[in-house]
Order: sequence, then structure tokens, then C-alpha cells
Amino acid sequence: MEILKILFGVMITVSVVLTLLYQKSNWILEGKYDRKLYAPKRFELSPSICPRWRLEDSPYFYTLKNLTVGPPKEKLTSLDHVTNATTSCVTVINRKTSYYMCDHIAVLIEARNLKNETKHYGGDYFRTKIYSTDPYSASGPDHFIDFQNGTYVALFTLRWSGEVKIHVSLVHPSEAVPILQRTTKDGKAGKLFTFFGIFQTKTAKQTFKEDVICSVAVMDVTPYCNVSANDTHGPWFCQRPKNSHLTCNDWAFHHMSTGKSSQKLYKSLSSTEKLIFKSSKKEVKTSEAPIQVLPGYVGPKAALPKCTSSYVPRTVATNGYFYQDKWQPLYCNITSFNSTNTQKCLQNKQVRLFGDSTARQMFMDLKGKLKWDCSENFFCRKGNASIRFTFHGLPIRDGHKIPVQNLTYVAREIEHMKGGNDVVIVLSIWAHFGQPEGSYYRERLLAVRGAVERLWQRSPGTRVIVRSANTRGHSIGGFILISSDWIALQGEQILRDVFSSDKRFDFLDVWDMSLVQKSRDDVHPLPSTLSQLMDNLLSLIC
Repeated sequence: MEILKILFGVMITVSVVLTLLYQKSNWILEGKYDRKLYAPKRFELSPSICPRWRLEDSPYFYTLKNLTVGPPKEKLTSLDHVTNATTSCVTVINRKTSYYMCDHIAVLIEARNLKNETKHYGGDYFRTKIYSTDPYSASGPDHFIDFQNGTYVALFTLRWSGEVKIHVSLVHPSEAVPILQRTTKDGKAGKLFTFFGIFQTKTAKQTFKEDVICSVAVMDVTPYCNVSANDTHGPWFCQRPKNSHLTCNDWAFHHMSTGKSSQKLYKSLSSTEKLIFKSSKKEVKTSEAPIQVLPGYVGPKAALPKCTSSYVPRTVATNGYFYQDKWQPLYCNITSFNSTNTQKCLQNKQVRLFGDSTARQMFMDLKGKLKWDCSENFFCRKGNASIRFTFHGLPIRDGHKIPVQNLTYVAREIEHMKGGNDVVIVLSIWAHFGQPEGSYYRERLLAVRGAVERLWQRSPGTRVIVRSANTRGHSIGGFILISSDWIALQGEQILRDVFSSDKRFDFLDVWDMSLVQKSRDDVHPLPSTLSQLMDNLLSLIC
């Protein structure tokens, strides 16, 4: 009997303890607990526990969205009125002594001019991130709000513990944006950019050759030669050679003059506009001390799936972050690839990389990992497996002479492909399309999309991965008019709009990654970023 009483007492005690633990777990899940009391000493990375901060759930959004919108931008009368990174302010709204994992912070940016006056209109292009060092972790904002009155708010989710800093840079003051719009929207940059075509022919006695100006736009001079690739929306026009022995059929080489193009673009700016661009890509200093983020209870470690597919999102948004020098998408896990598992991954696969030099960079990275026969130019193979890089065709911003017979267009190449379950197409088409007017880029991408859709009718199992643009180092002189991050972002929005309507396209989001990368901006991402985007690419392929 005594034994039964003891056992009964133990059962009651266990029942009470389990009940209390259950209640405690509910309090934790509902947020009704003292974090300091229940916070464990160690924290395991659990990415999906910290989803993006929904804009409608933000307590700051409903307060700040009713701020009075300032008057429309007045005509610039003095450089003193241009947004200035030195005088602009950065503060954390309702800052607390410490924060916990998955907490949110709202960062307020007040744009000010050189006279330290608050701006009364928006349109400034800021880049923001939170980051930690040693090892490097960084994230972009879940949302960035421009209230059109000189006030901006960046909403962040704190995804790791430790000391977290805030970084804000003024990419372009609002006064620079209309200049960029003017240069690209009406196709002016396309006409200012100096491309050349070499026309030549040989007779029994001599060779006739002439270098003429070419452009993506119809030439202002007459007569001209229409050498367009109409089937792929590749308009191209060259001044007709003056030599009577040369015809439009004698177009032999393409090349570009970097110096003349830069000079023409720079001369298109007024003296005031040139000074405005000197305010670009400047850090906005903040007096805010680093934020202390404590490890808190965030639930069981999430079993995230592997990153095997990712459709093209319609808009640009934060979809991942760096954690201890590794890129971590919010909803899946990337596999790390070395030479051994890269070769295993690509066994029996045919990978075709189409696009600009950023596609070539990916090809060269794969080439370095693989021990294949690469005797042909930009083509490697081993057994049934192969990788090949093909440039996207005009416009090509390259000073070297390119034989016209070597010019290829992505849509045309895809039209002649067989495809199949082991065929992977990677598209990286963006870096050379900064100077034409936006509708030209859209039509070019639509031609590629149409060719892919017809390929899918022939071979439904073909994988097609679209690589996004990335941030780039701003060129000096006139090239900033065609190579700034603002220009790249406009093209990125066009690219997503074109490919997001079909969920069969996979997406490699390098834009999100490059916005918060540890290394400096470069059109060809530096090794620390390149390794992460290649791991992401191979995770999608395999």
C-alpha cells in the first residue's frame, strides 16, 4: 500500500510539472514570458523562425504612413539644396537597451542638404543594411519606406545574436535620379555610346575597309545600314560606308571606343549635374552605438529544405542574409560545393550559360572546379557532360574587334536547342543593357522568354535558371550614367516582370546578396560573394 501511495504521489508530481511546462511553452510561443528568465545560454541557427517583417504588422508603419507628404520637387537653384550624406541623420526608432533574436528594429533616415536643412521631398536612393563582423553577418531591410518628404524608414529583422551595426549609404541624391531617367528613358545614352562597325571587302588587287559609327537606335545620319537581327529583337544600325566599293553586306567586325563613349556621356552633363554625381555612393555616418542582440528562445531548429528550385519574384525584396560568411536564404538551405561534389553534380548534364561577362565568370568558376577537357574556347566536356558559355550578342561593350560571324543571339541559339531532362540553361543578361531605353531591354528579354517557352514545348524537362543583376562599382566620368546601381535596379525590375509570370523559370538572386556583401561592389562579384552565388546555382541545378 505504501508503495502505491508513493507511486501515486510521483505521478501527481510529474503531471503538475508537465502541465507547467506545457503552459510555459504556450507563454513562450505567445510571447507572454520574461525572455531574460527563459533565454537559453546557447542559440542554434534557425532561419525560418525569423521570417520577414510584414509591413502591415509593423507598429511603426501605421504611425508613420500618415506623415504629411511634402511639396513636389522645385527646380534646383543651388547645390546647397542637394541631399548630402554628411548632414543626413540615421537613428533607431524607440531604441531599447538590448534586443533578442527575431526582434524588429526600425531605422529612421532624415535626408538633409548641405545647409543641414531637412529635405521636403523624397526620391533619394539609399542602401541600408545591418551587419556584424568576425565572422561576417549581414541583412538588408525587410521593407524600405520613402514617405516622399525627406523621411525614410528601413524595417529590419534581427536574425543573429551579438553586436549588430547599422550601415547606410547614399547611392544617389534625389536630384541625380531625373538626370539618369533623362539619359536612359529617351534612348539618349544609346545614341551617345560610341560603337563601331568595320566594313571590308577584298578584290584581286586590294582590300577596302572603313570604320563607321553604329548604334542600337536608328542613325541620325543618312544613308545607314540596317543590320538588325529582327528575329530576336536585336536592332542594330550602322552608318553606310562612304567608299563605293563597300555595301551593307560587307559588315565584318564590331568594336567599341570606351574613351569616346565616356567623353560623350560626360559632355552631355551640365557643370551642375557633374557636381551632383559627386554626392553618389557616400556613407551616411551615424552616432548610433551598436545594437546588442541576445540569444532568445526561438523554437526548435527548423528543418529547411534544400534550395532545389526558386521561382522569379515579381518585385525586389530581401530573401536571404549572410550568416557567418555564408549566404542563407530565408526558406531553404544551400549546399557547399567543392571540386568533388561539383563533378558529381554535373555528371551527365549539359549546362549552357548565356549572357554577358557575368555568365562567363560563372563558366570560368565551374571550369576551375572540373577536371574536364576544355580544349575548345568556352566549352568543356567529360563523357556526356559539358558546360558551354555563349555571349548574348549586341550590344557588346568591348574594345576588341569581334567578327560579325561570331555574333550570336540567345533567343536564336535556344530556338535550335534540343533540350532535355539533363539540359540546364543559365541566363545572365543585364550588364550591357544600361544604355538602351528600357523597352528595348524588355523586348529583348521577351524574345528570349518566347524561345524558352517553345523549347519547353519540345522538351518540357529542360531547366532554365535566370540570374539577376548585381550591384557594381560606379564608373568615373560619364559611365556613371549607364552603370550606376539605380540603372541596374531599373533593369532588374524589368527582368523580374518578364520572367515572373511563368513559375517554370528558376531564379538566382544575386541582387539581394550583393546589396549586403562584405566585399566592395563590382560588376564581377569578388571571390567571397562569387563562391556563395555559385553554391546557390549548383544547389538549384542538383
